[in-house]
Amino acid sequence: MGIELRKIVNETQFHNPFQGFALTSTPSEIRFDPLTGQRVRILPLRNRKLPRHDWTPFVEESRQKFCPFCPENLEKATPRFPEDMVPGGRLNYGQAVVVPNLAPYEIYAGVTVMGPEHYLSMTELTTGIIVDSFRASLDFLRLVETYDAERARYGSVNWNYMPYSGGSIIHPHLQVLCGPQPCRYDAEMIDHGKAYLEKNGRNFWADLLEYEQEKGERYLGRVGNIHWLATFAPRALCDVTAILPHKTTIAEVENQDLQDLAEGLLKVIRYYDYINIASFNAALYTARQEDRGFWITARIVGRYTIYPLVGSDFSHLQVLHDEPWTLHVPEEMARELKTYF
Repeated sequence: MGIELRKIVNETQFHNPFQGFALTSTPSEIRFDPLTGQRVRILPLRNRKLPRHDWTPFVEESRQKFCPFCPENLEKATPRFPEDMVPGGRLNYGQAVVVPNLAPYEIYAGVTVMGPEHYLSMTELTTGIIVDSFRASLDFLRLVETYDAERARYGSVNWNYMPYSGGSIIHPHLQVLCGPQPCRYDAEMIDHGKAYLEKNGRNFWADLLEYEQEKGERYLGRVGNIHWLATFAPRALCDVTAILPHKTTIAEVENQDLQDLAEGLLKVIRYYDYINIASFNAALYTARQEDRGFWITARIVGRYTIYPLVGSDFSHLQVLHDEPWTLHVPEEMARELKTYF
């Protein structure tokens, strides 16, 4: 087995004004992603208690503005896909509707409106809403692949929940991307997964699951066929990884997989709500059949403003150095989050 979980624990000394200027030592960590090798940092503020955030003023203000995704506006205010690509111009599954993104950042870019409600709190999200929305999104990716097999090769389904996550519209929606090349991080996972397979003769995610289940420190549990882990090298707050064994492509994702994915996501979201993380990003990563060594994964990370209203959990480290940082030690988070599984 080629899995290696590397970390560096540093100690910083200073005279602490909160302890009578006694010389104190504060730890911090640098961890390395076991697949890509990317460095991440765990900062000593990790035990800081996040205050409860109240979205009510933002939601009420947004209700006074025009929302293109609300039922009374959806038909007249959102664009339509070309008829030969998506018959009818929009794609429906249950209450979810996929429409074109007016500001696309890929050749094929859809927005999945998750339902008619303008705002859903974390506790109001349901498996049905998530399943319908992901099913509609994957159906869109399948349609565009049939429409343009040469360029619609790599797709992902992405979720920005509430403004801290970078979402610009309160109304719940997903972002669906598809183009000839995977996004940067997706490509790193695909390339490193292939290299790991060639070097070790085994799948990285299979080895990671075996390692994490044996250690038990970060393994959260299994929902149906999907395994859930507290990510060893987190990219943001309370980073959780889901692994779909032996599946690589969109075509291999079945309805039961989406049910399992939705149930697992809700467990993590309920935990976020419990510890006052008010926003999150999630992504479902897929690849091509020829991308040997890759298994479909999903990732969900919490987002928060460290200093409410005037701060962000993204700083120079992420934006200009591509080195994520977080406040929570994965093993400590896993001990709490396991109870939700």
